[in-house]
Amino acid sequence: MRPEKAHVLTIYLGESDQWHGQPLYVAMLQLLREEGCAGATAMRAIAGYGASARLHASQGLRWSSDASIVIQVIDQPARIERLLPRLSAMLRGGLITLHETEVVHVTPLLRSGLPARRPVRQAMTTHLTTVEPETPLAQVLTLLLRGPFRALPVVDREQHLLGLITTGDLIRTGALPLRRGLVRTALALDETTADQMRTPLTQAGQSARTAADVMNRQVRTVRPEQSLREAAHLMLETGLRRLPVVERDKRLVGMLSRTDLLRAVATSLLASEAEERESGLMGGVARQTNSSAASAPVRNYLRSEVATVHEDAPLSEVFEALLQSPLKRVVVIDDGQHVRGIISDVDLLASLQEELRPRLLSWLSGLARGREQHASGASPSLGPQLHRAGCAGEVMNRTVVTVPATATVSEAIALMMRTGRKVLPVVDDDGHLAGIVGRSDLLRVLLEDGDDASY
Repeated sequence: MRPEKAHVLTIYLGESDQWHGQPLYVAMLQLLREEGCAGATAMRAIAGYGASARLHASQGLRWSSDASIVIQVIDQPARIERLLPRLSAMLRGGLITLHETEVVHVTPLLRSGLPARRPVRQAMTTHLTTVEPETPLAQVLTLLLRGPFRALPVVDREQHLLGLITTGDLIRTGALPLRRGLVRTALALDETTADQMRTPLTQAGQSARTAADVMNRQVRTVRPEQSLREAAHLMLETGLRRLPVVERDKRLVGMLSRTDLLRAVATSLLASEAEERESGLMGGVARQTNSSAASAPVRNYLRSEVATVHEDAPLSEVFEALLQSPLKRVVVIDDGQHVRGIISDVDLLASLQEELRPRLLSWLSGLARGREQHASGASPSLGPQLHRAGCAGEVMNRTVVTVPATATVSEAIALMMRTGRKVLPVVDDDGHLAGIVGRSDLLRVLLEDGDDASY
């Protein structure tokens, strides 16, 4: 779960209702867990009546000894809609209601590293947007620039995966001049800057190319029954941020991202206890995992080498630091090494004077097309103008989210998921910058955390 629109599914049934020899509410909870629902709660009423209540002339209303059970599920609309027919078929007598809600805050319960036995299907995203090989390039560009997703699977009419299109593939094939964040920001700025982006996008959209011409056909995939740990290993080994999930016949059933893996660590207490029971770890070993790396201070795993600039640094220095930063972000500090803000290339573009934006975009476009051939530093003509254009303190994002060095890895993950940040500057007790952590850093910690565990 994350802060967003969601569906609330409520099921009313009787405690004595059965499903294949076990209580119906238990069977429903098991189904919800196996299908990857974020969580479900079963509540037992102290009294109640339903359509089966009978009113007798001499005895009045006869209360049933069969207590009412209420199951409530809050999850993504796509998952709820997918499971609703199966849940309805299991309910012989009862009531199901469904309504929309908005999740405003989630505080997950973090247990330990990535569980070795939890399958990919429980964490993958199933609400997908796909294209076919014949889809025009113009439509591909529109979907990737406007949608919330960062990869577009290419499938045939039977949903078999044929390839994958990311913004990196579009840049590599010349269909997109820059990464998505920069393009979207440029299109929302002044007319001259927007036109500079519209021109290559229009040219690409008017070409005869299709999805098949720009997609990557060599796609690494995982299966829904594989473990999350296997998927995490594959991501870290390859540097991939997301993996298509396919059945054995190559039919696409979901997508798994680094964020999905981090959210998978935030399991419900019901799921965690069930896994421990299945693995026979209700004793000392289970307690040992709770004191592992997930509960260790984040200072043990931070990157100490951080791209930083002083708040008075000229924008030319900011640009140099951004080029060298592997996280594409620069932390802004004051004389006392306190964090004052953070700057991305999007922040730099949006804060520049209108007359400098096209030149910066041209330089970045050339960099994206021939990254391995360029020398570090801005162009001779752009550098001096950036130097005079302002300082870091004028363009930085002041709403930077930091995490204390004493916070646990679990707390850092919860903060990252709650705020939607991809990187977190780490500060010591006095507020001094100590380092930085990103999603891949935390994922690597959780993966190593459970490598010696048998669960």
